[in-house]
Amino acid sequence: MAPALLLSLLLSQPKVLLYAVHGEASALTSYDVSTWEPGSKLFIAVDQASLREEPNEEARVLSTLTLGAPVTVKQRLGERVRVLDRVDYWYQVEAKGVDGRPVTGHVFGNLLTPLRLEGDFDGDGEKEIATVAMTADFQIRVRVMEPKLPPTQRVANLDLRPGGQGPGGSAQVSFVDAKKAGVPLLLVESTPEGSNSNFKTYVSYLVPNHKRAALGTVVESLSLGELSDPPIQVRHAVSFDRRKKRLISVETNKGELKSGKTVKLRHVYQWKDGVYSEEHKAR
Repeated sequence: MAPALLLSLLLSQPKVLLYAVHGEASALTSYDVSTWEPGSKLFIAVDQASLREEPNEEARVLSTLTLGAPVTVKQRLGERVRVLDRVDYWYQVEAKGVDGRPVTGHVFGNLLTPLRLEGDFDGDGEKEIATVAMTADFQIRVRVMEPKLPPTQRVANLDLRPGGQGPGGSAQVSFVDAKKAGVPLLLVESTPEGSNSNFKTYVSYLVPNHKRAALGTVVESLSLGELSDPPIQVRHAVSFDRRKKRLISVETNKGELKSGKTVKLRHVYQWKDGVYSEEHKAR
C-alpha cells in the first residue's frame, strides 16, 4: 500500500453492500439489505448525518457526523421500516461527537457503509475521503469529500448502476495508485442482483489544475463488462502503462464471438480528462 493512502475497508470478508427488492415493492419483506451486528465497525456514508436520540426521523439530534466518520454498532433495532424511499433498519451506534467525546445515538441503515477510502484522489498532494453506498433506487453512489471545504461545498458524487442494470446488487471498491496507473483511480466492482454478469468501473476524481481546497468532479472513466453464463465466459485482465496513462485490457471471450471457441482481444485505452477512450483492439 502506498504511504499516501489509508485504505479503510472493514471486515475480513468481501467488502460488499447489498440492496435489492424482490416481488412487490410495497412489501417491506421484499427488500434484501445489508445488516450489521453489534460490534461492527462501519462508517458514515453521507456528510452531515444526524445522530438521533431515538430511532425516529423527528427525534432530537445529538450530533452531526461527517462523511467517513467511524462508528461502532451497538444494536440493530426491531424490524425493517420505510423512511422516505428507503427500506432498512435503525441502528444504535457509538461515534465521536463534535467535542471528540463518545456519543451514542441512532442512525438509519442507509447512512452506514463498510466502504471507505482515504487518499490523494486528484493528485493535489492532499487527502480526500471517499465512501460507496447503495441508494434507495438501487444505484451505487460514490461520494468524494474535500475535508477542508465548508460542509455545503465539499462533497461531489457519482451514481453507477450495479452491473449497468438490475433491481439492486452488490458492490466493492479499491484504490489504484497513480504510481501504477499514471493517474489515481477508484475501482468499483459490481454485480446486479440475480445476474451472471458483473462490471469493473474505473472512476476518476478531477480538480482543474490540481487546485487545493477546491471541489472536483467524480467521473466514470471506463466500465468493463464480464459474464459467467456457461458455456459463455467473458473476462478482462487489466494492466497499465503508467507513463502514457494507458489501460490495457486483455479480454478472454469464450463461446460468445465464436461458438465453442476462445478468443482473446487486446484493448488499449488512453486516459484524458478523466475518461478512457479506446485507441485500438487486436486479436
